[in-house]
Amino acid sequence: MKLGQFTLCQCRPRLRTRVLATSIGIILLFSIALAALINKLYQQNSMAAYSRDLASQIPMVMAQLSKDGLIRADQLTAWIQSLDPSSSDYMSVLCTPDNHTLWTSRDVQAFNIDDICTLIPNEAKKPQYLSIAGFNVVAQRLSSEKQPGESENRLFVLRNVDKQKQQLADLEAETWFYISLLFVSASALVVAACHWSFSPLRRLARELIAITESRQQTLDNDYPDELQDVTQALNRMITQREKQKSRYRHAMDDLAHSLKTRLSATNALLDDNHLSREQLNKRILEQVSQMDDMVQYQLKRALVGQCGLKREDSPLTAPIDSLTGMLDKAYRDKPVKVVRAFDESASLPVHRSDLMELLGNLLENAYRFCLETVQIRLDDHGEVWQLAIEDDGPGVPAQYRESIFQRGVRADQLNPGTGIGLAVCDEIIASYDGNIHASDSPLQGAAFVLTIPKR
Repeated sequence: MKLGQFTLCQCRPRLRTRVLATSIGIILLFSIALAALINKLYQQNSMAAYSRDLASQIPMVMAQLSKDGLIRADQLTAWIQSLDPSSSDYMSVLCTPDNHTLWTSRDVQAFNIDDICTLIPNEAKKPQYLSIAGFNVVAQRLSSEKQPGESENRLFVLRNVDKQKQQLADLEAETWFYISLLFVSASALVVAACHWSFSPLRRLARELIAITESRQQTLDNDYPDELQDVTQALNRMITQREKQKSRYRHAMDDLAHSLKTRLSATNALLDDNHLSREQLNKRILEQVSQMDDMVQYQLKRALVGQCGLKREDSPLTAPIDSLTGMLDKAYRDKPVKVVRAFDESASLPVHRSDLMELLGNLLENAYRFCLETVQIRLDDHGEVWQLAIEDDGPGVPAQYRESIFQRGVRADQLNPGTGIGLAVCDEIIASYDGNIHASDSPLQGAAFVLTIPKR
């Protein structure tokens, strides 16, 4: 199968080959047609010139007839009498109606051919090429219509065209030479033009290779107009791929961060000797269920992005109960008092998985840094909800209050952490057109305030 696929790929025609073959084929056809046309036109012009020459030689023919006694001298003008037929390369033949030779000029007699009239067509209104005794001649009848009282004999004028045919052959050879030269030159120009025209495609291939090897991020924008749609589409695809990779990478980081707290709570449950087997199993199953929900949530975020999650009203009390119960186990060595400053029936327009992730990260930070008190406060500000998670810990230094929402940035370098939790909160709340910021808490610690539009 692979061998067949490879063979098929190798036999697939290349775009450059198609363009070259088409262009050179067109040039070849036009070159052949041009050469044939030039030769045909020259032959026609040569034939017409010979026809005019034959007509102009009538006085010479009359002079030959006069010298042979076929026409009385007193019937000819003085200028015809003065002509010398021997100085002409034209020959004359007088034929009877039954194709017998009645008279020939001296040049024809040199051929030593009996009944030459049998070799000449009865009608030769146009010049015709004939081969007589190894010579090539052109023949034309001077008069093709018989007038009343005139003889029925036919008078033909002949001329040797061997020299003319040689000239035509030389011209044809020269024509084909220059046409071939033109064809080669035009083909070379087509190849050069094709090479130059396809240079953007070669550059596109090089840039795509550079992108696959991580030596370049996106394609350049200085491509011809014909390739702009292609390069822009490729850039969008590359950007989407990078965003997808980034989402998967962030999702894995977020998943690891989210599971860390739940694994700590699970370990705390296993170390709690006051729980019965039934209670322990129930608590562990709760943690496993939460971890499974978290895995599904992060995979969905990686697949469709944060904006792909459906907005819905989620109760605030249930996730807080679940999270505080888990964190109480994880931080059992530090009793924490949780103050709830909100209506127990309150809900927020946030997907329940997003709300669980937000509260989990913020409450875990509050438990870690507080001395003994964590406060959860929800205020209604008309068009927005304002949710605040406060603690009585050391607070957040002013110089870190913006940067801590970037991935990998931590204000506290003493305690272990990844610097991911607050960045996740910022991404989630931004997808709901809200915002999050850090400030000072009335409890003398840190306050993380979330502003969430109601719709």
